[in-house]
Amino acid sequence: MKILVRNGQSKRWESADLVRSKAEADLQHLLIESPFLIPIDEIREGVSPLVFAVGEFGLPGSGNTDILALSADGDIAIIECKLVANPESRRKVIGQILEYASYLWGMNYREFDNRVQRLKGKRLTELIEEAVAGEWDRTSFEEGITQSLENGGFTLIIVVDEINEELRRIIRYINECSKSIFSLHALEVRRFQAAGIEILVPQLHGLSVKSAVPKGDKSRKWTREEIFEALAGNVEPGIVAIVESLYEWAEDTADRVWLGTGVETGSFTFHYIKEGKTISVFTVYTNGRLALNYGMLLLQVGKEVLEEFHRRITEIPTFRHVPAVFSKYPTIRVADGFKGSEELEKFKQAVEWLGNTVGSSVGRGASNQAG
Repeated sequence: MKILVRNGQSKRWESADLVRSKAEADLQHLLIESPFLIPIDEIREGVSPLVFAVGEFGLPGSGNTDILALSADGDIAIIECKLVANPESRRKVIGQILEYASYLWGMNYREFDNRVQRLKGKRLTELIEEAVAGEWDRTSFEEGITQSLENGGFTLIIVVDEINEELRRIIRYINECSKSIFSLHALEVRRFQAAGIEILVPQLHGLSVKSAVPKGDKSRKWTREEIFEALAGNVEPGIVAIVESLYEWAEDTADRVWLGTGVETGSFTFHYIKEGKTISVFTVYTNGRLALNYGMLLLQVGKEVLEEFHRRITEIPTFRHVPAVFSKYPTIRVADGFKGSEELEKFKQAVEWLGNTVGSSVGRGASNQAG
């Protein structure tokens, strides 16, 4: 493959030189640092982007995977990196990655979480929260991981600097001639360099028509109608009316209203957007609870702003007991927090103060995305 480049001020095209990885560790480092480079959405329908990756994940009875990558919905990808010069980049790597999958299959969530914590020093949910820094359903993630481990529906990816025909044929055969719940693919990652610019050309091999492994209704986004239908089955009509008022105000005030993807519980989240980054303020769930997203706000607006926002929230008598634990997501029953219109208006004022203070870049209500 020949790559030609030029800058906007020149009419001359220059040939980019192929950069050979000197070690498989180069490929590993690249993908651990930027797991989103793997076009997972092209691999399996319904799988969300990979947001976090960890290297050298040890498996009992087996060795260490090069990379284990996760999506915010709990999809799991096992990734092995091989250079074309390595004879294992043909048949042996197939057995190797299948062995890793077989030893990961059936592991429970707690053990999986403990192994990640030993490697990274933090719980899995903390790491995903940091990686996403935006809309995220913790319950859906934990359920997704649990089901992926139970049914073995992993995405297996062999990353190479150059594909060979033998590997391509084996992968094609496995995907097209088996009814396995997992899928196996090769990702050829070729790197070029020219005039100080580095170019990455990823190419997938072994694409199939398999969909993501069903995990309830996890992969779908709730609609407004579904949220209020579920809410009506859980709370009194008066509480539904309060949430409807809150939702309508959010559509007019937020930069984005994000509808959740929970398995059993629907939700909507109030977002401001500043310089392209999401500021997640609060979430209302169909079980009748409201969460203040302090854990995300601490990272997104800073402690000083969050402390003042918390002070304004706790000036509302029914919110007075909300703890100032800014690494958490304090929740309150909507029925307890909003006894009448006065509490609702004060809550809206506090949220609007936050938006005015951080200065969202889209403008209130200018870019609502409720679907």
